[in-house]
Amino acid sequence: MSIPPFEGVYVASTGAGMCGLWQPERFEGVVDLDAWEDVVSDVDVLERHIREGAFVPLNVGGDGSFQVVVREGARSAREERYTIVSSDPYLLVSRGTLSLGGLENVGPYIGGSHEVPIRAGRYAVRVHLVDWEAEAGSTGPDGAPTTDALPDFVVELQESDSEGGFRASILTFDKPE
Repeated sequence: MSIPPFEGVYVASTGAGMCGLWQPERFEGVVDLDAWEDVVSDVDVLERHIREGAFVPLNVGGDGSFQVVVREGARSAREERYTIVSSDPYLLVSRGTLSLGGLENVGPYIGGSHEVPIRAGRYAVRVHLVDWEAEAGSTGPDGAPTTDALPDFVVELQESDSEGGFRASILTFDKPE
């Protein structure tokens, strides 16, 4: 029997300037502030986790709350129409569950991440930033998003057996020239 592709909708919030999708097993030892600073907040160490397929940044360089769709498969035509920028593929290795949240939620020290159930395997992950407010009718009279507004991010996961060529930058998107 075939397992259907996964799709989930989450709200990820950060006061640490970045959200992410990560392999929870990699960060089980983050149980206090010292461990968090050594394993998560150090840019060089975090980029090593990215290269090794344990962390994918959702990094727009600021704090906030973001609606995130995580799915196996491609964006809809509507999502494509309002996509501002897309990342090159990142490697992400799942052992059966991923975590999603703000950088401060990585590991059990603070916790509070979302559990994302996904089959174990290697994935090429592309992150898409969506200009949901550009779509007519996306906000109500109070300026808040309507119930059918597009998300801030669409994260596409595609199973991959590729050994290289993955993005390894803490910056999710290339800066415009």
